[in-house]
Amino acid sequence: MAWLDDVVRAKKPSRLPEVLPKEQVLQILGAMSGTNALIARLLYGTGLRLMEAMRLRVQDIDFDCRQIVVRHGKGGKDRVTMLPQTLEPQLKEQLTHAKRKHETDLEEGFGCVFLPHALAKKVS
Repeated sequence: MAWLDDVVRAKKPSRLPEVLPKEQVLQILGAMSGTNALIARLLYGTGLRLMEAMRLRVQDIDFDCRQIVVRHGKGGKDRVTMLPQTLEPQLKEQLTHAKRKHETDLEEGFGCVFLPHALAKKVS
């Protein structure tokens, strides 16, 4: 088959990604605190990608089934991943903190969010 003469082979990666041993990962996670620590633990414990963790919403977390629904992940696909039991208390605390902050913002006249034109028309 003559058309195969023009096909180029895929290049092999020049180096493999480095993976830290479990002890080093635990040491790094132990040195972190606050929201950044929670996000790092989510990334490590659930396999979420960084933007998936940043876009995580309250409705995507199911504490009863210990699942996280990842919406519009890589390739625009939805998927479900497990929620580590060790992260439940930290996530619940974060959600409580966020709810209190939202209520305070509402009392001060804030707490609104910009909606794209078409969505703003649909909702109102």
